[in-house]
Amino acid sequence: MTHLPRAAAVLLAGSLLTACAPGGSDSSADDEARLRFAYAFAPTTALSPYSDDATTAYAAGATETLVRLDPAGLPEPALATSWEQVSPTSWRFEVRPDVVFHDGTPMTAATVAAALDAAATAEPTPRALAGSTIDVEADGEDAVVVTTAEPDPVLVQRLTSPELVVLAPSAYDDPARPTPVGTGTGPYEITDTDLTTQMTLEANPDYWDGAPALDGVDVSFVGEGGARLQAFRSGQVDLAQALPAAQLDRIGDDQLLAVPLPRTVSLHLTQTSRVLADPGQRELVRAAVADLDLAGTIYAGRAEPAGGLFNAAVSAWATDRVPATYPAPAPSASGAPIRLATFTDRPELPEMATAVADALRAVGFEVEVVARPYDEMEADYLDGTYDLVIMSRSYGQDTADPVGYLQADFGCAGTYNLSRSCDPALDAELAEAQRLADPDARAVAAVAVERQVLDDVWAVPLVHDATQFGVAGVTGLAADPFERAVVTVDTEVDR
Repeated sequence: MTHLPRAAAVLLAGSLLTACAPGGSDSSADDEARLRFAYAFAPTTALSPYSDDATTAYAAGATETLVRLDPAGLPEPALATSWEQVSPTSWRFEVRPDVVFHDGTPMTAATVAAALDAAATAEPTPRALAGSTIDVEADGEDAVVVTTAEPDPVLVQRLTSPELVVLAPSAYDDPARPTPVGTGTGPYEITDTDLTTQMTLEANPDYWDGAPALDGVDVSFVGEGGARLQAFRSGQVDLAQALPAAQLDRIGDDQLLAVPLPRTVSLHLTQTSRVLADPGQRELVRAAVADLDLAGTIYAGRAEPAGGLFNAAVSAWATDRVPATYPAPAPSASGAPIRLATFTDRPELPEMATAVADALRAVGFEVEVVARPYDEMEADYLDGTYDLVIMSRSYGQDTADPVGYLQADFGCAGTYNLSRSCDPALDAELAEAQRLADPDARAVAAVAVERQVLDDVWAVPLVHDATQFGVAGVTGLAADPFERAVVTVDTEVDR
């Protein structure tokens, strides 16, 4: 396993006082080796494994998948030791022996099959399964066979998604509210959480890959970037996640970890908007923001101007692009007011919203800006409540497959389609691309679809982001550009 010298930290939400465990006791007292982990995003769906919350439990070391991604984005064994394609639509996975869930239940082929089938039938469908359907059956006691309705060349990559973690049968006692609390397989067990401000994990001594180095992990959720930075500078935390890029000069370079990501901040233009349903109005918006130097100003040069939906610095195949051709602009901005929304959990986004709104007002739009924590806004984003949404989105997070990302974000049935876009012809192209087995061919198809999305101004890429952590005294965390794994069995803290 490859590691970077990252740290993790805890911060009590709503204050910058001493990090404490639930109930107010000092979680790092005595001689316990506990990792304090400041996490920037509060749960939005009670830690449901079928949502973005899946990454929260996964990052803390509580849950695992059959297969995981290595730092290069290639699948490697996790709860499955090996796999093979046995037919055009079937894959057989050998299940790791001697794995025990946190509740004491042995992991078997039958429990794995039940967990994955629960995900496959969940509503809404997990984004990792966008464009695919799976059926999972135990094959004896030591393997499962995953069958798809159509050949799926990226099935193995899909199964790396934190949305497809394998949990104990007790996790599904309430099928509508599956939970990773006390039901995972990772080196740390979630033992307590209020689902709003904190989550406590204890070491799992029976972990299949050896006893973890720490006694536990204490997680707190804090959405305000300035508060995370202040806590790090004052020594209250060991790692502060998603620090404000423009304020990183307040800490030393030896305390900063920045990793380029397959992540793009884009302005999504809602197709169901009474104003932006008009391609000419969308082009007015695009042209108004085209010359903003958001990477150089708001990100203080710690991000790259976006050349498209895909970051060529991370995905070399994205360099081979044909310039977009945009629709003719409308003669003037609509007189109807429009609403621009973003979330406050990433500190740069509200500043970007202000700059974008000013640019739109300069060309005649009447703009209202709405910025609140993500967990308060997700449903409205997906419902098309706002005319414009500034979203920071990792195109490698769900499946590490660009075609799957495009289906989820721009397909007619996309599960994260903030643009509310639907073009049957584009859907047909995506379906054809999904059948391609060769990764290079999939990349070419993804770039072609990207151009259509940009040509129609469904989204305007703004910057390519990097992860920014304040680091002090923790080693053995995962080197994961896909922003999934953080805490590992080898994580240690020295304070």
